[in-house]
Amino acid sequence: MVHSILPLAVLEAVRNLDTPVEDGLTEFAAELLSKRLGLSPTVAMQLAQYEGLVRRDARVDRAHVEALLRLVGRRPDADLVFADAGRRAARRAVARLFVGSRLAARVSPTVLGFRAARRAARAVLGGELRREAHVPVARVRDSLAVSATPDGTACSLYAAGFAELLRLLAGFEGAMVHTACRASGADACEWRAAAPDPRHN
Repeated sequence: MVHSILPLAVLEAVRNLDTPVEDGLTEFAAELLSKRLGLSPTVAMQLAQYEGLVRRDARVDRAHVEALLRLVGRRPDADLVFADAGRRAARRAVARLFVGSRLAARVSPTVLGFRAARRAARAVLGGELRREAHVPVARVRDSLAVSATPDGTACSLYAAGFAELLRLLAGFEGAMVHTACRASGADACEWRAAAPDPRHN
């Protein structure tokens, strides 16, 4: 079973990326909208269903989530969808924490914030978050992402999710680099924290 936050975040990301910008092409709007999955009645219905499940902190059938990730993995903008979905999932994972945990994270991000991030990662992303030589490392043993996208495309959802959890709760600014992947034969997918590139400052 998979936490309902994951499929909800993926569908929200699809809807977000499929929503047209205000570009003055209103005469083509109906035709464009009919071809965009994220704006379809089916996705709207699924979003409403998953919203209800998330409110109940429920889990959903793994096969349904795998099918959704596989569908998104076929899109040319799959990397963008998965990255957006990971950040959305992390924000929802933080919102489900007790208020006391969120306040404690603000007071002590290095210790209490990291603990809160570990709990959220385990509950929503099904991942193990720890420090090795003071460097945050995340691991996911579940094969969901690779089963859905054998090339590991869906793994970017987890990379973005872990990075956002650490940013929100532990004051981390940087990226989670995919250092091992089940798609390449590893026992688990692994990400290690990397500081932001100083050239981008």
